[in-house]
Amino acid sequence: MKIKPLNDEYLIEDVVRLKKDKKAYLVGGCVRDWFLGKKCYDIDITFSKYPLDIAKKISVKYGFDITEFKKFLTIKLKGTDKIIDFATLRKETYSEPAKLPDVTPASSIDDDLIRRDFTTNAIAIDLNKNLYNVIDPFNGIDDIKNGVIRVLHDRSFIDDPTRIFRAARFASRFGWKIEKHTLALIKKHQRYVKFLSTDRIRNEMIKILSEEKCFNALSMLNDFDEIKKLLNFKFDKKIDELKTLKERLIFISAFNRTTEFIDNFNFPRDIKTEVKRSVIPIIERMSPQKPIDENAKRVIRMIYPKIGDKALKPIDFLKISKRVKKENLSAAIIRERKKPFLREKI
Repeated sequence: MKIKPLNDEYLIEDVVRLKKDKKAYLVGGCVRDWFLGKKCYDIDITFSKYPLDIAKKISVKYGFDITEFKKFLTIKLKGTDKIIDFATLRKETYSEPAKLPDVTPASSIDDDLIRRDFTTNAIAIDLNKNLYNVIDPFNGIDDIKNGVIRVLHDRSFIDDPTRIFRAARFASRFGWKIEKHTLALIKKHQRYVKFLSTDRIRNEMIKILSEEKCFNALSMLNDFDEIKKLLNFKFDKKIDELKTLKERLIFISAFNRTTEFIDNFNFPRDIKTEVKRSVIPIIERMSPQKPIDENAKRVIRMIYPKIGDKALKPIDFLKISKRVKKENLSAAIIRERKKPFLREKI
């Protein structure tokens, strides 16, 4: 069976031309997406030998930034609208549950594919003699056709519990079902999520909250008690009406009247600052000290439709300072900020 890429054919042809004595394979999510008839702008190519020479030539020709991750035998090429990951065929072993893997070179594409998360992401396209010939040792194509998410081995969620988040994200994105045995393994091994670093959990949550729709993925995660306890926030279907990560984080913080989620998982400072400023009226029941942007107001009104304009507008500090003595100014400001909430039930 053969399949041709749906995008970036010239780049892939350049890789084939430059690889010389190296074997090369397209792998992972881009192959899955092409089988679904979708273009993919995050392309993974794996080689039988470390491909730094190829990466440098491709980066020059296409104007990509290049970053090496030698420990993991990978090279990332980043352009304005695409990411290309070059890697060496590799095996992964895990010294402890939920730890990053120890990586060693693999001798075959089958050895490389078995380390992957799901059968649907363990398909390769041969870029060697049989150009675009499909390699599918774990029947991933059948699972794509049937809309099934299936792990490759029973230790999958012990080795890497972030795969639970990915299972929920892919199931939600594609409308797929998590296969019965895979679901049983998630329930059995979900406790290993607590051994993940906060950064790894945050990165998976950013991916989920950046999907076109995220309610179903969040609902699936909430079905697993250990993960529900770890994330510890409530939400409803309105979250799917929002389109950006920032809006969805404002929604979660305002809906739960706390910023614990963005604090506990160490979101970037600029995001935390803006979210916290936006939800001050809801958490502190006081009007904000600084203006809130219109998108944030819209999110808050989705949850609290009765909230008035004054509650979301900074008070006039200059006006108050003119009529109140300096020693009483702080108390007067607090009283004024609380006024819009005295009669409102939100």
